[in-house]
Amino acid sequence: MTDPAGRSPGPGRSRRARRGGRLIVVAAVGVLAVVAGGILAWRADRLPSLGSLFAQAATPTPTIVLPSRASGFLVDRTELERRAALAANGTEPYRTAVDDLMAWAERRVDDRPRPAERLKIAGTEGPFVDDTAAAYGLALAWIVSGESRFAEASADTIRAWVETTTATADTCPDDGACQTSLIIGRTAPGFVFAADLLHGSSAFDADAERAFRAWIRDLILPTASRLDNNWGDAGTFMRIAVTDYLGDGNGYEAALDEWRHLLDLVAADGHIPLEVARGGSGLGYTQEALDYKVASAVIADRRGVDLWSHQGAAGGSLKKAVDYLARYMEDDADWPWATDVRRRGPSPMWELAYARWDEPAYVPLVLDRRPFGEVGHSAVRWTTLTNGIPLDEP
Repeated sequence: MTDPAGRSPGPGRSRRARRGGRLIVVAAVGVLAVVAGGILAWRADRLPSLGSLFAQAATPTPTIVLPSRASGFLVDRTELERRAALAANGTEPYRTAVDDLMAWAERRVDDRPRPAERLKIAGTEGPFVDDTAAAYGLALAWIVSGESRFAEASADTIRAWVETTTATADTCPDDGACQTSLIIGRTAPGFVFAADLLHGSSAFDADAERAFRAWIRDLILPTASRLDNNWGDAGTFMRIAVTDYLGDGNGYEAALDEWRHLLDLVAADGHIPLEVARGGSGLGYTQEALDYKVASAVIADRRGVDLWSHQGAAGGSLKKAVDYLARYMEDDADWPWATDVRRRGPSPMWELAYARWDEPAYVPLVLDRRPFGEVGHSAVRWTTLTNGIPLDEP
């Protein structure tokens, strides 16, 4: 989210700025000189070359190889097929979630994507937001229904942006004044989720996948915000998804480290200082930050990395932060940080949190919006279908 001026608060400094003062120490390599004069009868082939000396002295950054993981990001094909089968048998919440998805997909399958040659996003909506959601939702519809027209429409949407968009504008990862960075961070993972589901399909062949990988690596990934507030949470979410998809182990580990750094800023009681500082909007900004923290934890968990139980330097944890928010989502009159609270509706994140912790306090928030479908302003959508579980209602 952005404040009325479109900027993040002052304390939201970037990690890059904090690291800027570090010195890089470069080891000097000495070059051996051989004095010819006949005293030493060294053969030339026994002396190391200058190139080999540099090669021995250089210590390249080790490449991290990503471990094998379950396919998918928030969900994979096998899980979707299983949930679709449960829906066909009338099992909830899957029946309602599938009905909701397919009704939406029928409305969107014939829509044409609207890519821009130079991507600049002034607000919180627009063609990029719509088309990232369309690509993901249509890919979900293909798996659930088996109808190839949904896969083709999803793939066409991705290709349109890859082939058309060659530049971005209003992107500055280390500043809170560039709205494009925020919105790309929120929504670009939708393209990744779609491409992952389409992998191996005739609609999205190897050439299309290679082109998409290059595009999202070279044009989209560098725009991700690195701030300390919810902008940085969105950027970190995008970097985790993209580097995972690309198989970039070093980038993925760096993104996880950034996630942990951002959790260091969560207080011991679960509140997020940089978000509650936003006055009456602090409740909404807190939910915004947790959308990306929780979705990132889901992705990491699928490859064996436990962010769910990680405790930050200030004593906070993801569970404490979600519990803190849940308390005031139910009764914002007691919100201690402002009197004019502007509460937003529960986000799709609550399905992810409930699926993890089965917490009774989350049930009213899940019921408030279930099924969570297209509605949302990030790639975290359709979570009742992808991650929902039956509720233990009182």
